[in-house]
Amino acid sequence: MMQSNIFVKVGPLLKEKQFNIDVDSFINHMAYYTSGKFVYPSAIHRELKLSIQDVYSIMELCAEQGLLEQYLQIYCPRCQRFVGSDNIYKTALEIPEIVNCVHCDEEINNPLQHAVVIYKVL
Repeated sequence: MMQSNIFVKVGPLLKEKQFNIDVDSFINHMAYYTSGKFVYPSAIHRELKLSIQDVYSIMELCAEQGLLEQYLQIYCPRCQRFVGSDNIYKTALEIPEIVNCVHCDEEINNPLQHAVVIYKVL
C-alpha cells in the first residue's frame, strides 16, 4: 500500500507564495520522503534544479505547516561528506565541541561552523 503524499497540503501555499517552481513536480518528488526520513535541501536543489534559497524557503514553509522539522548535521570539511547518521542534532546546543568523521577520521574542531540544516518528515 502506497503512503499518501502529505506534501499535497502545501501545494496551494506554494502557488500563493509564487515560488518560481513547478509545484506539481515538487509535490511528486517529495512523495518519496516518508515519515521519519530526512530531507537534504542540497538533494532537492540538485534533483529539481531549484535555487538553494528557494529550497530552504520551501522547506521552512513546510516546517511551519507541521510537515517537516529542522535538524542540524555536520559536514566534514576534509572529505566533503556528512560525518554520520549518529551526528544529527535538534539544536546547536547539542553539538559537541569536537566531532570525528566516520568516513575519513578527521577530528572536526568547532563543528557548529560545519553544521548544515536538514529536515525530518513528520
